[in-house]
Amino acid sequence: TMTALKAKSRPFLKWPGGKYRLVSFLENYFPKGTLLIEPFVGAGAVFLNANNFNNYWLNDINQDLINLFSFVKKDKDSFIKASKKYFTPKNNCNTIYYELREKFNNSKNSLERALLFLYLNRHGFNGLCRFNSSGKYNVPFGLYKKPYFPEKEITFFAKKLKKARLLNLDFLKIFK
Repeated sequence: TMTALKAKSRPFLKWPGGKYRLVSFLENYFPKGTLLIEPFVGAGAVFLNANNFNNYWLNDINQDLINLFSFVKKDKDSFIKASKKYFTPKNNCNTIYYELREKFNNSKNSLERALLFLYLNRHGFNGLCRFNSSGKYNVPFGLYKKPYFPEKEITFFAKKLKKARLLNLDFLKIFK
């Protein structure tokens, strides 16, 4: 008999080294219990596809990542509306990309940083997330014809985030 393949949910961020392709394999190793703790959540592929838990602790040392997730959790509709404005043909050129990257690097406003983090992730080279030794985001422009705006994926992520606690700690603190 044929067994139906379970549809996997994709994260809304591009994330090199993400675990999306490994989810089916990793499921076999999920612990029994009601809480799943992810010390390195990244884009959240494991979180999105681990459905047997009542609660999740999602941790990452990347403050901008956790900041973005917290805005999606707090008010996904406002976040989607505000971030959509960056996904225009006009903003898909290297001049604007580097201006917005500079704006991100100089911003102290957490909402602005979250919106720009999503823009940079979807427009930057290979979805890389890289900061130089001065803490400045330095990923080059990605040259995509039409960067995808992941509204459906953000919406699903936000729904699942209702059961999640977001943490921005060193992984050793999570293990303790």
